[in-house]
Amino acid sequence: MSAVLPRHGLIIDGAEVATAEWMDVTDPGTGAAFAQVAAASPGDVDRAVHAARAAVAAWRATSPVERGQAIARFARALDAEAGRIAELIHREEGKPLGEAQAEVARGCEVVHHFAGEAERLWSAFLPAGGGGRGSEVRPDGIGVVAAITPWNFPVALVIWKLAPALAAGCCVVVKPAQEAPLAARAVCEVANQSGLGPGIVSCLTGDGPLVGEALATHPGVDKVAFTGSRRVAEIIAGWASPRLKALSLELGGHGPLVVIDDADLEIAVDVAISQGYANAGQACYSVNRVLVPRALEQAFLEKFRTRVAEVALGPMATDRGLVRHRDLLADARAKGATVEGGEDLGGARVAPALVTGAGPGVRLVDEEPFTPIVAVMPYAALDDAIAEANRPDYGLVGYVCGHDLRRAIDVAHAIECGTVVINGWRVVVPYAPYAGWRGSGIGCELGRPGLEAFIRWQHVRVLA
Repeated sequence: MSAVLPRHGLIIDGAEVATAEWMDVTDPGTGAAFAQVAAASPGDVDRAVHAARAAVAAWRATSPVERGQAIARFARALDAEAGRIAELIHREEGKPLGEAQAEVARGCEVVHHFAGEAERLWSAFLPAGGGGRGSEVRPDGIGVVAAITPWNFPVALVIWKLAPALAAGCCVVVKPAQEAPLAARAVCEVANQSGLGPGIVSCLTGDGPLVGEALATHPGVDKVAFTGSRRVAEIIAGWASPRLKALSLELGGHGPLVVIDDADLEIAVDVAISQGYANAGQACYSVNRVLVPRALEQAFLEKFRTRVAEVALGPMATDRGLVRHRDLLADARAKGATVEGGEDLGGARVAPALVTGAGPGVRLVDEEPFTPIVAVMPYAALDDAIAEANRPDYGLVGYVCGHDLRRAIDVAHAIECGTVVINGWRVVVPYAPYAGWRGSGIGCELGRPGLEAFIRWQHVRVLA
């Protein structure tokens, strides 16, 4: 007789809610189910949204200091649960434990940051300039937010929406990915246990299209914040836009690393390895193309091959990711490129792949791979490298390596990405915006702009 799997209900109005249907959560390394989560219905969506609407007026009305203190309590509670939540990421998504721990630690930093931002959310009074008493300009939370998040960073990408939305005075209904719902659900559980009032944070696990459509079309939802694929974003926008809901969409990237001719190749290789293969390539900020001067190509490849031989990846999180990995490499070979590595290792694991000789028309340099593949592409002139960096319709994260900082900054300014990192690989900090340009999305997360993404502004004009 098989063991009974532990079940985790929805979180609605501060309480755990069971459902008629349940969904398995599997370990991608073994394919075995180890837990079940509730499968929300449209009726559950309605209850969660109504609970949020009932709570939002009082939450908006809290003073900035009180709201900041409440979020700070949530941040401290999250710190205390960081180890458990990292274990959940490791189990349900296959991410190596060290990477999972880093994800949760960075997520905790974001919550602490926005606790402080909440306290700094003040109105301004502007004196009159030609009649009347003056003007008050005040921020107001946009209302009820649906946060729809993917499986590859199941904690970080919830927190990037949840923390600034709470700081702005919004209530949030979280819909985590069905492939990896437990860590995201745990974040919402901690938020409720930390003393945030009922209805302020809810969590609806279940079927993505069913719950996503119910949230995006619900009249009680004021904004949809989504991270995922462009194809799904277009569907969500189609649901939300006719209802004039606010939208923010972060849709992935195709990260170029431009290596300038005076670059330290050890740094360049470190960036390419660290960002090319993090989370088994299943990251929107990945380095997908390394653009290196033709004169330095062989020296770069020699160092890269030495480093890549030491890389051990966790399992691919989904079967479709495995299939895509194989298809992209087969397409590259068929079009004359050389593939090194990339083979199946069993247990949903693959070896990291290095591809040379690929150019436009090869899928892995035209489309976001979202698998552990790095293409190295030589260039003749720096302008050619910049043109190639900007060629695909993506603009999330780019990288530059070069010794002359002024020159490197000029190249960074020419790369059409919302974030460009010079001589290193850490992309995200809580106090700066993370934005997708062009086909990588609309709006931004983190930093002051990420807070204002959840704010509507009111001007009170005092004439007498």
